[in-house]
Amino acid sequence: MGFLSQVRVKGKQYIYLSEYIGTSKYSTKTDVHVYGFGERKKALDKFKLWQKDFMSFPKQLIQKGYGRSDLDQWITTLETGTSPTGRSKKFLKV
Repeated sequence: MGFLSQVRVKGKQYIYLSEYIGTSKYSTKTDVHVYGFGERKKALDKFKLWQKDFMSFPKQLIQKGYGRSDLDQWITTLETGTSPTGRSKKFLKV
């Protein structure tokens, strides 16, 4: 499915939902950003709001197959700073 990724710009972390697309003949990029959540703190606030009121969860994400369990996992990732597999610690606060 998808995974959280981040882009750092001028000392701020921006959180994206990315999906693996495989290799391409014309590019070295193996994933694509599917949805942007914004700056890390705002993204975590959105996640917690959606957790309390799941009806406000973006329809675009529901159509792609994401749900409550994914949302819970994203919250845990941003709160602990560690990816679900435990291999990446890149989500720690800057």
